Amino acid sequence: MPGRYNLPSCWLLPAGPEEIWALVAGSDMSWPRWWPGCTLEELATAPEADTGTDDARLLATTAALQFRAALGYRLSISIRPTRADFPRLIEFDAGGDLVGTGRIRLSPDPRVPQRTRMLIDWRVTPTRPWMRLLTPVARPVFTAAHSMLMRRGEQGLRRELRRNQATRQGRPNSVRTPVEKCTVSGGPDTGSPAAGTSSS
Repeated sequence: MPGRYNLPSCWLLPAGPEEIWALVAGSDMSWPRWWPGCTLEELATAPEADTGTDDARLLATTAALQFRAALGYRLSISIRPTRADFPRLIEFDAGGDLVGTGRIRLSPDPRVPQRTRMLIDWRVTPTRPWMRLLTPVARPVFTAAHSMLMRRGEQGLRRELRRNQATRQGRPNSVRTPVEKCTVSGGPDTGSPAAGTSSS
């Protein structure tokens, strides 16, 4: 599809899938708490939905978020989960300034205890006229901006996990977030959508 972006990222996180799930797939939408540049505009629950379980509440929730890109522009995006498989997989529809789908997959690292590999896949098309107009020539710029936004998210989530762990263990709230490499689709991922592909 012309104008569509396929944007994979891979994060290595210092916690088990269950702890990470609570932060990335909770129905309370905690992303703005730990993701710099992300703010919550609205959190809505379908009035007729069954909310008897955590997964049911998640699937009944739509979050309207705003992301501030490194280049200065802002994107308003709605996130509506369509599938939840605790604590391994969440899929969602995206709307607003970017329309398409997303998927987050969590898998424990078999080599390192309490470390999780989180794969994030966005398949979206911009709807704002200026972005659609510029996509043929500015795609590398937009994907680089996405790269920086995702890197901030990874660093913020690492800090939140370290902070939570320090609090549980009664240690001073001093957080270090060492850089670790992760791979997606068989190659090194720098957090950049430039590592992904585009459809034309």
